[in-house]
Parts: sequence; C-alpha cells; structure tokens
Amino acid sequence: MKTFKRTMLRVFFAVEICVFVGVYLFGPGGLQAMIALERENRQLDAEIMHLKDEVADWEQKIVLWQSDDFYKEKVAREQLQMARAGDEIFYIDG
Repeated sequence: MKTFKRTMLRVFFAVEICVFVGVYLFGPGGLQAMIALERENRQLDAEIMHLKDEVADWEQKIVLWQSDDFYKEKVAREQLQMARAGDEIFYIDG
C-alpha cells in the first residue's frame, strides 16, 4: 500500500510539472505570448521613430515657410504650379 501511495504521488507530481511547463510555455501569459508582445513592441517603436522623423520634417518645413521667402516661392511654383506675371511656361509631355 505504501508503494502505491508513493507511485501515485510521483505520477501526480509528474503531471503537475507537465501542466506547469505547458502553461508556462503556451498559456495566455506564457513565454510565446511574451515573445509576440515583444515583437509587436519593437514594431511600434520603429513606427514611432518614423513618425517622429516625419513630424520633425514637417516642423522644419513650417519654419521655412514662415521665415524664408525663397522657400515660399519655390513651393508656389513647384507644388501649386503658380507663375509670376510675364513668366513663360513650358509643358513637357512625358
């Protein structure tokens, strides 16, 4: 009888260890979930850095727009397709 109890305790302990390892690796807060969250975190950090660079670029354009008349004229000519009176305009088909 004593060996039966000892064997059952060992089996129960082995099952308990297997369940613990399974939950640790594959559970909702397990190792795989943590790895996936870390990957997503790195992607979001990269996106944040990209957006910060884009915001800095736009802030630089705003400062140029407010202070540099040449930049205003350049934007007006290139992006808004405006011309001064007397300018000759050439259209190139391409």
